[in-house]
Amino acid sequence: MKKEIFLVVITAILFQFINIKTCFGLKNPFISPFKAKQYKNRIENPLNGITLQAIVSSSNPNKNVAIINDKPYYIGSKIIGKTVVGISSRAVTIKLENGKIVKLLLVRYEGFKK
Repeated sequence: MKKEIFLVVITAILFQFINIKTCFGLKNPFISPFKAKQYKNRIENPLNGITLQAIVSSSNPNKNVAIINDKPYYIGSKIIGKTVVGISSRAVTIKLENGKIVKLLLVRYEGFKK
């Protein structure tokens, strides 16, 4: 009687080990093997709130004026924590807080077209 119980227990244990190994080999067909993409936090555009409206240029580049957000700015002026580095007849160069240099281009308006 003890031998029979022992054999039943041993076969049950062996059956469990066999089942474990075969279960690990199977894969769920409804779960993707690829990991979901981890998107970085979206960084806000550093030029939000800055609109270049006009540039008044003269023969002396140090006297050029940029009209940004309805206010005049010169070289060295601060705009919402950003510094105006250069003003040309077509663009304004701005240095951001992190040290990056960005160019704001003036859009040319041609007027009404027929």
